[in-house]
Amino acid sequence: MTLEIRPITEDEIEQAELITAYSFNNRERRDPTLMTQAVERARKFYSRDWTLASFEDGEMTAFVRTIPFAIRINGRGLSFGAVGPVVSLPQHRRKGHVGAILRRDLEVMRERGQVLSGLHTPHPSLYRRYGWEIASVRHAIAFAPKDVELMAQPGERGRTRMLKADDWAVTDRVYRAHSAERNMALHRGEVWWREAIFGGGFSPEPADVACWEDGAGEPQGYAVYHQPNQVDEYTPPFFVRELVALTPDAYLNLLLYLLRHDLPKEIVYYTRPDDPFVSLVADQRKLKIAVDYDLMLRICDVPQALRQRPPAVERVAPFLLGISDSSAPWNEGTWRIETADGAVTVEEASGEADLSLSATTLAPVFNGFLSPSGAALAGLARARSDEALDAAEAFFATTHRPFCADGF
Repeated sequence: MTLEIRPITEDEIEQAELITAYSFNNRERRDPTLMTQAVERARKFYSRDWTLASFEDGEMTAFVRTIPFAIRINGRGLSFGAVGPVVSLPQHRRKGHVGAILRRDLEVMRERGQVLSGLHTPHPSLYRRYGWEIASVRHAIAFAPKDVELMAQPGERGRTRMLKADDWAVTDRVYRAHSAERNMALHRGEVWWREAIFGGGFSPEPADVACWEDGAGEPQGYAVYHQPNQVDEYTPPFFVRELVALTPDAYLNLLLYLLRHDLPKEIVYYTRPDDPFVSLVADQRKLKIAVDYDLMLRICDVPQALRQRPPAVERVAPFLLGISDSSAPWNEGTWRIETADGAVTVEEASGEADLSLSATTLAPVFNGFLSPSGAALAGLARARSDEALDAAEAFFATTHRPFCADGF
């Protein structure tokens, strides 16, 4: 029995899509027309170079796709590999095939300069074995629109208008301005806007997109929301995927616009942890708030990721960072981190590390989801001294709490 891991060929795209459809029990697996569309979509939008599959004696057993992106950390875009789907046929699970693909994928991402990687999964414990870790959460706020009263009103009414996919540049301009200093915002291109945002992405129907313009006709915010025709146990009847606002008037007008959709019994608003919506509602008892883990993050190339990570504070004392990483051994070692004039120097060093942790724990520390002191308190990191912990706290400080609004 031999195991081969390689990118798929043109002739193997259909088999990869079949494995994906079966693994997620998608509608495509029982509908030939939908399956044909899925295969054509894969051919059109995804390079075969972004794929890896495992083959046992010539049979495809598992499949992974990694889409190249950039993602923002403290105002700078870092090269990022968006992993998904990760799928395997049930008769070949628990053989180590997925693990072998993920380890090879880490090598490929490092070779391509993708210093970070992320994925979404209902099985975090599986991916934690290979160095990914939960590094953001999202809030799901559910409410009956007729029950919600806001404690502030906009000073300017402006105008709200519906957008189509051809208007993607309008939302992109607002998104870029909003995410410029954000933490974990993806860089979106035209195809992503058209297909994943306006087109609905994983949702069964395309999205509705509303844009708010001020009195001068300048777009200052937008909301992406869905009103699915077919609702299953996982899909709310009306949900807001994203609300981006550059001004208080844009934020308040878009909320009022959404609240005027009063036919649904319930609206679910998916949003970042620092969204002020809860504080804005007159009676918080009318809200049901759920917090769920979201993106899992992985550092593919530790020294390069540290060099490229812009510091959020001016001066950071030098310190030694010790990393263990069984799935990506090139990351293991002790690294001396020093900052000067906004530039970061990272060099391999010897001696006892000031802060020691695994690459798995480093991921949420890197993007500010977990502080070095929090990691030390939880026993996930070991610090030599309070001074060393202070240096690490300063280096890993972030300008905003991490949040990624995109699924992949």
